Amino acid sequence: MRISVFVFWTVSLFFLPGCDGIVDFLPQATAEPPSAEWNAMLVAVNSLRAEGHYCGGDYFAPAEPLAWNGALESAARRHTEDMAEHEYFDHRGRDGSTVGDRVSREGYEWRRVGENIARYQQTVLEVVEDWADSPGHCANLMNPGFVEMGAAEVDLYWTHVLGNPR
Repeated sequence: MRISVFVFWTVSLFFLPGCDGIVDFLPQATAEPPSAEWNAMLVAVNSLRAEGHYCGGDYFAPAEPLAWNGALESAARRHTEDMAEHEYFDHRGRDGSTVGDRVSREGYEWRRVGENIARYQQTVLEVVEDWADSPGHCANLMNPGFVEMGAAEVDLYWTHVLGNPR
């Protein structure tokens, strides 16, 4: 028995470093949301994902909960600050950047990213409800390919970034 356990661990140590298995699905830099407000958003989004939801005419089955990610939060914050400061509302940054460009700048190595933006909603729950009622935004919220999120709000401009690390 002892020899088989030793062989198992020896073989595992030899083969696992090159394995593209479960390590690919682990979050890169998860953290606790920085405030009660962002924890409330994480809870609201994960509650929606846990139940399953119709996005327009398409049903999305329940999805695993998202984890908070600081790099995604930072990308969301920078884009939100820029939109609020320069009074524009667009997924494309003033510098021509996309959400993929912005999360890459924050050091997030991604396989998939998505972004929801909104403005003028007063609360986290209001913005999540509005996204849940919008087919495209809802599809992002419910997409099982996303495993992490970050968000920001400045002067009623909201950005929600979702990701799946490489």
